[in-house]
Amino acid sequence: MSEKMIRALRRRFILISFVSLLGAMLVIGILMYAANYTMTQHSVKNTLDLIVDSKGLLSGARSIHDESDSEEDPSSWNYTVNRFLNEIFNISDPDASSPEFYYSTRYFAVLYDENGDISQVITNHIAAVTEQEATTYGEAARNSGRSFGRDGMYYYEVAGYDDGTSIVVYLDSEASVKSSGRLFYILLSMIFLGVILVGVFARMLSEKAVQPEIRNVELQKQFITNASHELKTPLSVIRANTEMQEMLGGANEWTASTLRQVDRMNGLIQNLVMISRAQEKQSEQVLSDCSITDAVKETAETFRSVAESERKTMEIHVQEDVVMRAEDASVRQLTSLLVDNAIKYCDEKGCVQVFLSQKGRGKAVTLQVSNNFKDGKDVDYSHFFERFYRADTSHNTDRGGYGIGLSIAEAITEQCRGSIDAAWMNGIITFTCVLRPFLKT
Repeated sequence: MSEKMIRALRRRFILISFVSLLGAMLVIGILMYAANYTMTQHSVKNTLDLIVDSKGLLSGARSIHDESDSEEDPSSWNYTVNRFLNEIFNISDPDASSPEFYYSTRYFAVLYDENGDISQVITNHIAAVTEQEATTYGEAARNSGRSFGRDGMYYYEVAGYDDGTSIVVYLDSEASVKSSGRLFYILLSMIFLGVILVGVFARMLSEKAVQPEIRNVELQKQFITNASHELKTPLSVIRANTEMQEMLGGANEWTASTLRQVDRMNGLIQNLVMISRAQEKQSEQVLSDCSITDAVKETAETFRSVAESERKTMEIHVQEDVVMRAEDASVRQLTSLLVDNAIKYCDEKGCVQVFLSQKGRGKAVTLQVSNNFKDGKDVDYSHFFERFYRADTSHNTDRGGYGIGLSIAEAITEQCRGSIDAAWMNGIITFTCVLRPFLKT
């Protein structure tokens, strides 16, 4: 995994943390607000029902001393679930016999006779509403068509009696409404603060978490560079000694084999260095509006003679004027790797085809390289882009491949913000690359 991929993984981790926390806090906030709203509605509705049952005339307050003498001391109650809910959430039904209920309940009511005419207006439990205003409120509630609702800071209930009369009661619920509003803004503030804190902590902790991996990537690059340099010296000595042996004793199959393996080892070292460079940071690329048409066509043409020497044909179908913001060298290297791979593994007297297309200026570019491959039906193509993978499990080296060319091609494709895949159909294997242009900065 390259440093660029590690940092991309870190950004995804931070994004997932943001989304997960935001989702969880939104769900919790909605549930809390819904629970508070439901309990408030329940309490208000029960209070209105009591006022309706008393036809707008609550009983006068009894003496607190008399009440304390006639009721059991609350401290002696058994601690039940109902008592717990009452203490924590205050969801129990209002007690009309409580001396505080008479004084704390602020309401007004309008009673109507069986003909719908006003028979009585009760405003002695509220000072902010006159009889005229109470009458107006009453008509508005009756015309609303609802038996229970809210009008500003008031909740109201419209009810009828068995004798044909009816009543409209308005309960002042300013404290409950403002409490719900405060809860709403507190929840929003908590969610906002929580997201910010998670962003800060996730950024700090994720940076520390990926540092060892980034260090490993740097050590891996350093190892490949040092190893390639150290291996070249003994290989040069082996080649020199073998060539000297040929000069003194003549060439034979053993010296020829040694020289072939030296060349193979040199090629493998060069490919290791190439794949290491292919995974360098995107910022090191030299981007420009390059002609993908010229890059693909010119690169593919250089392999025509190689294909013909192996008695294979090549067809190049390149759309003209395909231009994309990218690195010209990367596009040429990608084309070279795919065409070289196609020629090596193309069936004898087969055909290698190169296709390039773009659906519109500034859109993604599709590069396809295909070749005849009759034995590709039962091959597992999901492993083709793994380093040193070979479909031939015997690792026969007759075709000269190293098993990392497609891995390099994948790294270059990812560097170009694209994707690559392999597919086989009717005796032809096709490698498809989709390259997306870089945005101008």
